[in-house]
Amino acid sequence: MGSKMQTGLLLILGIIVALVGWMAIYPGDDSATPESAAKLMADPTLAKLGMLMGFGGMCALFIGFLNISRKMAAGDGAGSSYANISAIMAMTLVVMMAIGLSIEWAVTEASDATEGARLMLHSGALETSFNLAGGLLMVLLGIGIILEKNFHMIIGGLAVVAGACFLLGNVDAVDFVGFFGFIGMMLVALALGVQTLRSKS
Repeated sequence: MGSKMQTGLLLILGIIVALVGWMAIYPGDDSATPESAAKLMADPTLAKLGMLMGFGGMCALFIGFLNISRKMAAGDGAGSSYANISAIMAMTLVVMMAIGLSIEWAVTEASDATEGARLMLHSGALETSFNLAGGLLMVLLGIGIILEKNFHMIIGGLAVVAGACFLLGNVDAVDFVGFFGFIGMMLVALALGVQTLRSKS
């Protein structure tokens, strides 16, 4: 398998697997509440499957972003300096997904509801760091694409907008925009994956 095919598949399949895991299988919700912890503990087998698909798909997605960023950084083009930092953010997010999986896995095996709720709070605390790292990844990768013109300019612009939404998602007054950042990231990944698979050079 060539590197382009690998990167394209990581981006596209990562999205699909993650969304199926989170939306169709994972029994909890996106809140770090005792109620969400109780749902995970009530059906640990289903919860673990959803987690593996959700966090695993996101890991694949960020490895795809890492591959693109590293290639741009190694090319020493106009956007290489921005891509270099976006690659670091992508690696950071892969690690965060592994940590998130470990914490929520522990929730399903908690000895009681109090312990499960406490662990769930730790998982929820990752959201701030996720928004920050995800925002920087998207903004810097988008700027790099716009400067280097190695992908469609619209993809670069969408990445910048998605990144800005992620960063604003850490502000309580407008925290809802973080959701739009997540949707934007999915669209950017899909577009990059398709264009990477279709590219010939």
